[in-house]
Formats: sequence, C-alpha cells, structure tokens
Amino acid sequence: MTADSEQAPNYGAVTDSTEEKTLEEVYEVLGVGLAQYLVWGTLVLVLLSDMSELVVISILIPYLRCEWDLSVTFKIAISCSVFFFYALGGVLFGSISDKIGRRKVILFTTVCLLMANVMSAASPNKWVFLMTRVVVGLCIGANLPTTMVFASEIAACKYKEYGTFVLTFTASFAMMLVALIAYLCLNAIGWRWFIVLLSLPIVIALICLAIIPESPRFLVVSGKKEEAIATLKKFFKWNSLPYPENITIKTYQDEVRGNIADVLKPKYIRSTTLLSLMYFGNIFIIFGLIIFLPLALTTGFCGAVHKQGDTCKGLNQDNLMDLTIITSAACIGVVVGAVIAKKIGRNLPMKVCGAVVFFLTLLLYKCVASWVTNVILFAIKFFATAFNTLIWIVMPELYPTVIRNTATGFINFWGKFGGALSTGLVYVLYYISPLLVVTMFVAASVIPLV
Repeated sequence: MTADSEQAPNYGAVTDSTEEKTLEEVYEVLGVGLAQYLVWGTLVLVLLSDMSELVVISILIPYLRCEWDLSVTFKIAISCSVFFFYALGGVLFGSISDKIGRRKVILFTTVCLLMANVMSAASPNKWVFLMTRVVVGLCIGANLPTTMVFASEIAACKYKEYGTFVLTFTASFAMMLVALIAYLCLNAIGWRWFIVLLSLPIVIALICLAIIPESPRFLVVSGKKEEAIATLKKFFKWNSLPYPENITIKTYQDEVRGNIADVLKPKYIRSTTLLSLMYFGNIFIIFGLIIFLPLALTTGFCGAVHKQGDTCKGLNQDNLMDLTIITSAACIGVVVGAVIAKKIGRNLPMKVCGAVVFFLTLLLYKCVASWVTNVILFAIKFFATAFNTLIWIVMPELYPTVIRNTATGFINFWGKFGGALSTGLVYVLYYISPLLVVTMFVAASVIPLV
C-alpha cells in the first residue's frame, strides 16, 4: 500500500450528493490517455535534456583539455561543479516544489538551463565555462526528482510505475543518445556546435510546458480547489471522457508542506536512511563510470596496469562507438528493472542486482582483452541501472504527496553527493593508478548491500 493510499481520506476526497470518493477513484475513472501522454512526453523532453548534460561533460573534457590546456585540478573542478550543484539543486528545489508546485519549478529551471547551455557553447575561456556548468548542475538537480514525482502524480497508483519507467528509461537513453550523436558528428562540427545541437530538446520542452497544467495531487493538498477541478476537467477532456459535473473536490491544505524535518520523523527515518545509503553507493558507481569510461577508452585501460599520463587526446570514432555500446546497457537495465519490479517485487531484485555489481567490479582488477573489459563494463552498467530503476519505483511509494518531492530531493542529494565525490576521485586517482579507481568502485558496490 502506498503512502498516498494510506492517507486518501485526508488528501483529495471527491464528493457528490450521494457518495464520497477519493481522488484515487477519480483517477481510476480517468485511466491513462492523452492527458498522461502529453505530460509524460513533456517530462521526457525535460529529462532528456538534463541527463544529456551529465554525460556530455565527460565526453567534452578531453577536447577542452586540448583547447584550454586544462590541468587535472581544473578538470575536476568542472566535473565536480556539475555533480555537486546537481546534488544541491535536488534538495533546494525539492522543498520549493512541494510549496509552489512541480510545473513552476520545472519551467523556471528549464529556462535557466537553456540560457546556461547557450553561454556554455559561447564560452570564451575556461572560467566562463565553469560558471555555466554550475548553473547547469543546479537546474538538472532540480529537474530530476521533480519530473519523477510529477510523472507519478498524474495517474492512478496502479499506473505510477509506467510514468517512473518512462522517465528512468529516458535518463538512460539520453546517455546512450549523447554518445551516439558524438560518434556521428562531434569530431566533424566541434564541441561548441555539439552543445547547441543537444539544446534543441530544451526548446521543444519549453513549448510543451506552456501547455500542460500543474499536478492535480499537488493542487489538492495545497487547498487550491478551483485549480484542481479545472485541471481534472482538462484531463478528462484530453482523454475524451465526460467530466461528472455533480462532483466537487474536498481539498486539504497542509501548512507544513515541504518540510525536510518531516522526512526524518520516526515514521520515515528508517526508509529515508536506507534509501539514501543505497542511492549513494549506486550513483557513486553510475556517475563514476560516466567519467571513467572516456578515460579508460582513451588510455587503453587494462586492469591495474597504468598505461599513460594526462595528455591532450580526444576520443576517436572507435572510442565513441565503444562508449555508445557500453552506455546502451543502461537502456536494457531500465526495462529489465521495471519488468522484475512488476513480476517479482522490489527487495529481492535489488539485493541480487547489488550483489552482481559487486562481483563484476572485482573482475576489473584483472588485465584482459579490451573487448572482455568492455563486456564487463557493459554488465556493470546494466545491473547498476536496473538497481537504480528499482529505487526510483520504490521512492514515490513510501511518502505522502505533501513531502514526496522533499523526500525524493533529500535522498537524491545523497546519491548525487556520491556522484560528485566519485567523479572527482576518478580524475585524481586514475592518473595515479587505475587500481585505486577499481578499489573505489568495489567499496561503493558494498554499500547498497549493507
């Protein structure tokens, strides 16, 4: 039973002259149709743009290293700025989203993201580029948890997994898509036009955001009765269904919406702590791999053998194709994770995926043929992403609407903090010894198993 269904009598009851119905029952009548597809499609475009920004920096740094003669320290600063402010943005805007709404936060941060992207492409030097990456980090940090929560709030509980699946798949697909586009045109058009090209989905997302309404669940718990009714009528119209005019919505306004302290109350503290630890270890590996893969491909990684130092060398076409193939594992992992969550459950698959990632990272100590290394990295990416998908399915189920985005943002912070820490450590340790990086991944893979 989900947190929303437990509190259904308080949050969003719909009444008519003969009976009282919950908002969940209204959603059951609404079903899934054009309304959900429009909202989910818009959120897909937003998330596609956001996740592209996380991957693109790892691909571009070798090119920036050559153009601006970046030191290892400055490369760490660029990468960590994105991931650190990504983590910070989730906490800051998670609480704001629970207070002012999902759509407003996404619209504001997406506008800022577009502006930062344009400035990144036109950066005259490394300092301006670093500043724009800080803004990008804040924006995508705000958008990821907010889009996930928004997607889960516009349909009945039994359909929530579909919205979560669509967005988690998009996040993984974006990583593969960036690598594929880089393979097709990066070396031909240059990194500046490459950033501009990746900004096109943002423009389309902004147009769609002007059309879609706010989350009905958020409006209900905010006490905005007229807006909630208007939104439901619009959803019924888009789904080609008649709206029963004889019903009204009994809204409920909680004055402490978006309070982080509520996430740490005895009722939620255990779930919050466990999910934060699991997400920390999981994202530590996923984000670490984002930085590790281009380094490994350009330097000929082979177990603990240190091949070469920090040199000016971009990714060739073979490297970009290998990167595309390895990152495609994330797309498969999302699909498998969603299917096993539906068929088997959450807890057991999470334990299995976590254990497999641990044993696979141990295999990286051995120097083997490059294709074998790529297969191992593909498998790690697959199981780590399946684990990540299961976490995102679990999170919206454990918290009520009034603190859902706050809780998601809080947990998201610890995951992204792990990502920021991982990306910096990969750059620092890789040129000392790849053995240290592998050891770091092995240690991180143990955390979700605790």
